[in-house]
Amino acid sequence: MKALLILLALAGSPAHADLYRWIDRETGSVKFSNTPPPWYGDPERERSSPAVEVIRPSQPVARQESAKPAISAIAMLEARWTELTKFFGSLPPTTDFSRAGAGLRQHMEAYTAVSAELDRLDPVGAQRRRAQQPATLEDLRRGLEAQFSPNPPSR
Repeated sequence: MKALLILLALAGSPAHADLYRWIDRETGSVKFSNTPPPWYGDPERERSSPAVEVIRPSQPVARQESAKPAISAIAMLEARWTELTKFFGSLPPTTDFSRAGAGLRQHMEAYTAVSAELDRLDPVGAQRRRAQQPATLEDLRRGLEAQFSPNPPSR
């Protein structure tokens, strides 16, 4: 009998408390609390304070479909690839690698990573992306490799 009482006391029941959500105007961060903020329920103070959303435990949680993240990932990668392609296409042909080499190298690494991931997720679009690649990209790649190679060529 004692064991049953102890088991029931330890099992407990799920909590059914409201959750309060608002955006802090000073920091812009989202705040959550199981107690309402001091201005909640006071109409005069609520006018000058952030709006409070009450989340009840019975509200269903929205679920995402599994196909949407893959499509949006490809779209985001395509947008980043286009942005990098435009960046490389806008570079002058006489780019000074000694002054902008590290930044260009980071852009080149990002371009290579985005291209590889896009080719993996969207192999059909790989040929189209290669055709849209700036003509100066390969020259830039060789120049960066020469500048950052561990054994620079002797002069």
